[in-house]
Amino acid sequence: MGAIKLISNKILTLQEILAVLCSIFIVLGVGSGAFFRYVLGVSFHGLEELLVIGSFWMYFIGASYASHKGKHISAEVFSVYCSNPILRYSVSVLANFITVSLSVLYTYYGWEFLMWSFDADGKTSRLQIPLVFGHSAVFVGFFLMSCYFFNDLMGGMKKLKAAYYGKPTE
Repeated sequence: MGAIKLISNKILTLQEILAVLCSIFIVLGVGSGAFFRYVLGVSFHGLEELLVIGSFWMYFIGASYASHKGKHISAEVFSVYCSNPILRYSVSVLANFITVSLSVLYTYYGWEFLMWSFDADGKTSRLQIPLVFGHSAVFVGFFLMSCYFFNDLMGGMKKLKAAYYGKPTE
């Protein structure tokens, strides 16, 4: 179990670094693009192509990181009003199951999208960057989200089991 935890921590660190670097790149790219265009009167052709790739990675890596930290968007009103722990955990497990199922479906579509990108061999119009670089972020992001959501499902099932047998977990 120690090796899995070590790999998981390395992946999380990589996600943090990548999200921060992509954010900095996007801010500097947009700022320098505006500076070049409006102050110097020169256009940096192809900058938008680079910004789109950075945006893809920032968005999907950021979403997967938020999923791991439990900071993703959710509507958990039921758990606030329900005092029965078995019912509350049952609804949570159902919600987690639906989330995992949809995330796995989107991971599959992300894989299909990535394979299509490889087959089509598309490139950006100005800099001729393979579209695979941006499109791969979709698959990687959803794959990581699926793993994190599955982990949440397993944790919810443990809480439900503990509540059912009268062993408090919180």
